[in-house]
Parts: sequence; C-alpha cells; structure tokens
Amino acid sequence: MPDICSTEKTLLKDVKFCQGKKSLPGTKKRVYIADVRDILAFPAKPNRSATGFTLEQVPVLTGNFTLAEGKFFAQVDIINNNGKISVEAQGTYGSKTFKCTYTGNAPGTEEELSGLIAELLNAEIIAVVPTRTGKFRVIGSEEFPAEINPSQDTGQAATDTNQTVLEISADDELPAPFYTGTLPVSNGTLNCATGELTEVGE
Repeated sequence: MPDICSTEKTLLKDVKFCQGKKSLPGTKKRVYIADVRDILAFPAKPNRSATGFTLEQVPVLTGNFTLAEGKFFAQVDIINNNGKISVEAQGTYGSKTFKCTYTGNAPGTEEELSGLIAELLNAEIIAVVPTRTGKFRVIGSEEFPAEINPSQDTGQAATDTNQTVLEISADDELPAPFYTGTLPVSNGTLNCATGELTEVGE
C-alpha cells in the first residue's frame, strides 16, 4: 500500500557556512507599515509544487503588494542599532506555526509618533523591514495580520533615551518571509529586490 505522504516533496540539502563570510546582525534604520484596510492584493506564498522549487524559495513571497489609490507603506525611522527581528516556533506537533516579531525603537515621544501608535493600536497591519544584509522581510500576512504593542519612555536623566518602542508581531506559517517585490512608498516605488527607489515622476 503506498504511503499517503509519498507525493509530499522534501527539500533537504546541505546548509553550509563559509568561514570568513560576513553575517550582519540587525535591521536598517526604518520600518515600512501599512494598514491592512488599504491593501487590495497581497504577495503569494511560495508554490512548493513548482518545477525546480528549492529550499531557498521556501520562505520567499512572490508577487507584489497592491494598495488602494493614494495609499502607501509609511516609513517610520528607527534609532540606529535599535531594530531587530525575532522568530520562534509555537504550537503543537502537526499544527506548529511561527511567532514573528519586529522590535524597533523610534526617537522621541512627541505628537506625531504618539498619533501614529494611537492610530495603529487596534489596527491590523503589515510591516516590511529592511535588514542590514539588504533583504526585506515581512511581519504579518493576509491570513495573519500583525498587531502593534507600542510603549513610550521619555527618559529621566540627561543620558537616558526619549523613545517610542514599536513591537510588531504576527503568527505565520513562514519565519518572517522574505519579500523581493515592489513597495509603494510616499515618494515613489521601492524595489525590495535591489533596495532602489524610483521616485514619482522618474
């Protein structure tokens, strides 16, 4: 009798690290955030049944985000060396998923940042985070939108930091998937495969 799982493709292969190769930690000094209500279409999950599908393609989304006219992913600047992505497994065997979390500390606690976290506090959002390696990773999806749990600290002493902490988390089948499509931003279109920005009118 054939195994009922015999059609499920396995993709295991050697994963080696070249000594001397850099593996830069952290994220860049910004995060891009959109409200799910403004998103008309989402990039697709990888197609495991595609011919030639490889291990490297497992966590990579295909296609692009499409937003309503006049809407875009808002850029929020982050203090240097104060942004990271963390991923952990959750659930029980057979039904496990990932908990994906981005934490970034934005400078200040003034009206604009306070208004941002008030606007997003109970919203379903998607965050796209550029890493120091030049790759872009996504927190949140159509099935599992992200939520934000912000906090503020004005600091006390002259050496303290006045900051707004943005903790954005979502459940996902993939570990903070990679995104190589385009991203509509306030001043144009960001190519997440190259990191290049095409400004409006170019």
